[in-house]
Amino acid sequence: MQLAVAAGAQVIGAARGSRKLELVRELGAKGAVDYSEPDWTEQVRALTGKGPDVVFDGVGGQIGRAALEITGPGGRFSAHGATSGAPTVTEPAGDVTVIGIEQLFDFAATARPRVEQALAEAVAGRLRPVIGQTFPLARAADAHAAIEARAVTGKTLLLT
Repeated sequence: MQLAVAAGAQVIGAARGSRKLELVRELGAKGAVDYSEPDWTEQVRALTGKGPDVVFDGVGGQIGRAALEITGPGGRFSAHGATSGAPTVTEPAGDVTVIGIEQLFDFAATARPRVEQALAEAVAGRLRPVIGQTFPLARAADAHAAIEARAVTGKTLLLT
């Protein structure tokens, strides 16, 4: 999201809960909607006018499907996660280009320049890692439980 904002994109973030929505706004989103609200897709449409041009779906399941259905005409939809426990059903997708997680593995061959760019953006202060919580290694099970419960913001680190 930070790189999209830095590139001039009008970003709308979708998250669940006030803490995560606050982080979305802090990271520069034009708007933030709570996808646990029944009218969240209408809120996104109101903010974008026609639906988003690009969607990055890390949730999957029904939320991912709803995001696919509101993707704007000729848009792109990247299904790269399933934190809901189920992948997004992406067929049929109409005139939306769908990029599935399996296609992302092909990017490994050209990863080095993207990593170098990301590190340069971090050095320039335009990209900052969001570390939401840390756990001692002895509490790794607690860290996993928090992630599975989707009760975390940002990255979760285990410390030795």
